[in-house]
Amino acid sequence: MRFRRTSGTLNFMFLDVRMEGVALTPDQAKALDDEFFLSKPLSHFSSRIVMLMNAAGDTAAPSPADQPDFFRALGLSSSETVLAFREEERQLDVAVDALALRHQAAEALTRFLYTVAAATPRSGDAPCTWLALADSPMRLDDVVAANKNAIEADPSKFLELLFPYGATIDDTALAAAQTAIAWVNHAALLLTSDELSINAAYNKVKHGLAIRTRGDVRIELITRAPDELGQIPLSSFGEGKSIPIFDRPMLTYLSRSKNAKPKQGLEAVSLRVEVPVVLAETWMMANVYAALFHVAARKHYGHPLPDGVASFPTLVVGRLPEHVIGGSPLGYRTPVTSPPDGITEARPSGLFFHGRFVPMRVDLDSKVEGIVTDG
Repeated sequence: MRFRRTSGTLNFMFLDVRMEGVALTPDQAKALDDEFFLSKPLSHFSSRIVMLMNAAGDTAAPSPADQPDFFRALGLSSSETVLAFREEERQLDVAVDALALRHQAAEALTRFLYTVAAATPRSGDAPCTWLALADSPMRLDDVVAANKNAIEADPSKFLELLFPYGATIDDTALAAAQTAIAWVNHAALLLTSDELSINAAYNKVKHGLAIRTRGDVRIELITRAPDELGQIPLSSFGEGKSIPIFDRPMLTYLSRSKNAKPKQGLEAVSLRVEVPVVLAETWMMANVYAALFHVAARKHYGHPLPDGVASFPTLVVGRLPEHVIGGSPLGYRTPVTSPPDGITEARPSGLFFHGRFVPMRVDLDSKVEGIVTDG
């Protein structure tokens, strides 16, 4: 049921789609897409981004006076132990939620591009964008492959999907399209890359919270070893003296490569989560998604557009993934068990940066303890 307020009057409307048979009819498809294209995807992601930004700085748990309905539902009048948490725990949860939101944006963009570029209706069904999106392949590898094939088969297709009919395609527009394609590719990388297995991280968060988050770990490469007393002067750290690797919230999970041949064993992966950067990646992908969505809405409704259709967003020109992410490490991978065939070598341990891998093995047998001191 939909609730719409117009000029002070509250109208109640059911989704007007009646069952008519085994296949979707043109009238049903139109009714479904009439409703679907009133969604506002960029507003959804922008709102979530702001919520996470605000949550990162808000450390006070709500009281019964702040949220009376919540505590009334629990049958409680005190919040002393119900919503207790420490400030550092909130920061870790914001990092986890930021990663999940980035993944949602990547999948939303990728699946919607599939819907408008590659999908075909099931036999007998009338074309329907909402249904095509809902019926998109379960395997993300299949979605990404279909997108790639569709765009490569017709290089002009992406321009038609990204810009409204009649738009002037000048050098600025072409640069905006190149930027958008870069973020489409970035979304595909996040969803399907088997090296750092970021998609696995999202699944570990979503299915059972099989992760470990830390905010108290700092890993930094230094050239000066502890002295005989185990002391490391503070002057050993800083630009040009040491290289920070993990200095932000860290999310660690266990994963098995799905594509490596021969098969690999169990691996442990730690992601470095720079929340503002992750949220910026999210917005960039959502912005491209919103442009594709608006153009598809125009094709559905024709002219004029009904009230409530989200406007065409301002496309970003030249801000590529490598500019947003920069040169900081993305994560570290190390084998936990050997490959199952007993012959294949495990994939090397190392650090991942945007577009490159740096092998690095941590020698745990030679570890020493030290204390950072003034000096």
